[in-house]
Amino acid sequence: MEPSRLTVATLVGHRQVELALTCLGSLLRRSAEPVRLRVHDDGTLTADDRERLAAGLDEPEVVSRAEGEARSADFLAGRPALAAFCRDNPLAVKLVDVVACAGEELLFCDTDILFLRPFTGLGRLLALGTGAVLMSDCQEAYSVRSWHLLAHRRLRLPRRVNSGLIAFRTRHFDPDLLEWYLTHPEFRFAPVWMEQTCWALLAARAGCRLIDPEQLALPAGPPPPGKPERRVALHFVSPSRALLPLYATAAAECSDGESPVQLRTLPARRCTPFHLAASELRRRRAR
Repeated sequence: MEPSRLTVATLVGHRQVELALTCLGSLLRRSAEPVRLRVHDDGTLTADDRERLAAGLDEPEVVSRAEGEARSADFLAGRPALAAFCRDNPLAVKLVDVVACAGEELLFCDTDILFLRPFTGLGRLLALGTGAVLMSDCQEAYSVRSWHLLAHRRLRLPRRVNSGLIAFRTRHFDPDLLEWYLTHPEFRFAPVWMEQTCWALLAARAGCRLIDPEQLALPAGPPPPGKPERRVALHFVSPSRALLPLYATAAAECSDGESPVQLRTLPARRCTPFHLAASELRRRRAR
């Protein structure tokens, strides 16, 4: 009997097809647990794109934008700010539609996470009873300011959450909390981080752990020559995207016969106004 496969959701548009084939292909290849992908179309995939994804990613399920919107309609009813966010921000599909199409537990992976070593444990990230597991960021990348945490008690955030990889018990999805957050225009100064901020708010309420940053992280620079990669995966967000081909070449030399690495999680610490202020100061100095 064929073993059951984990369903991992992802969001793909026309511009991300090549990236998806490389990175999601590495997920399928490196995971010791059989995986099936559920691809959420952001509305821009062409028929040719779908054929390429089917051939390169083992016939994933594809959820059209219209189907995702239909399934998430109940979440948006009576919540105009959340509905507007879903209409205006493409990343909102990753926040609302993927939950509406999931079962009791959601597994989600971005198209720009490259898996470098064989690993296991993806399907057991929530085994400790926590409500949410995410990966770590190198900064507090949220669309809120340090003083907002002092002014609004509902703004509870874990430290340095990155929503590139998510495990989430969907019973903790709280559209009313998201509606409250999205009704505040002062929280909209960094649109690229709003979806991540929403996930952090949900995770704080659900009880959050983070995948060990020694195993899954953002790259700090090119791979050191001659040194074997010990991390399981790296998330190549836009500022580090040019490094991906270097790591992909190095990962191709990794033996798939290596014993799979067990994913580990750590308790997430709470983000304070001081933590946010420190990240804000570092970003200003880097400009």
